[in-house]
Amino acid sequence: MDKALGIGGGGGSPKDATVSGPYTVVATSTKNTTVTNVYVNVAVQSDTSFAGTSSTLVCPGNVIANCIGNDPPASAATFVGTVSGNSVQILLSYPNAQGTDTITLTGTVSGTSISGTYTDSQGDAGTWTATQSSSPAGALSGTINSTVNPLTVPPTITVVTTEGQNFALTGTATVQNWTCYMSLNFSTGSVIGGAFILSDPTNDVVFVAVPSGTGSFNVAYQVGSSASSCAGDHGTGTLAPH
Repeated sequence: MDKALGIGGGGGSPKDATVSGPYTVVATSTKNTTVTNVYVNVAVQSDTSFAGTSSTLVCPGNVIANCIGNDPPASAATFVGTVSGNSVQILLSYPNAQGTDTITLTGTVSGTSISGTYTDSQGDAGTWTATQSSSPAGALSGTINSTVNPLTVPPTITVVTTEGQNFALTGTATVQNWTCYMSLNFSTGSVIGGAFILSDPTNDVVFVAVPSGTGSFNVAYQVGSSASSCAGDHGTGTLAPH
């Protein structure tokens, strides 16, 4: 994947940094110490501009239930920026309970990371860092359980994924002790910064995962209302490297 590089020219004006690839942004408020994680895939638009894809996730508190943007356009977040030398300015907008929050982030590129300060349209301010995210592809295992009908013994799940081009993610899952399905075929999905989404259209099951530590994830699943089994069920769980 592309990396963010701050490269000075051999002479004349310094070359503008290239900001591209999967990023995890962590914004920390200096007013109330709250943390918001943003998961975004950034693509270069021109020599001096870049933008995130429509699947950008904004997760206040890094709590998966709070994430905004995983069902665009209803909750789409927009992420656009410009770069001059190693300096960047980014505008991030997303809907929340108070309306639409627009955050202005200014920062400096250093290698594969960016850091700086921010202000927003709802009175907040703070600091932020953005780091290149590693691919979640591979084997993960853990447990899930229904929020609607929790089981005494949580089902165990093993997920194996492969990343393709343009952040595409596919895979399979085997599940034990789950009354809904014994296996899932995630024929569609995507890496979003350090997070990911997987979908099994046949069984109408969607998984969303956000990082919770080194290689580990908190996950939430949703079974569609017209699914052949456990219609409308939803729950949470954890995954770690297998």
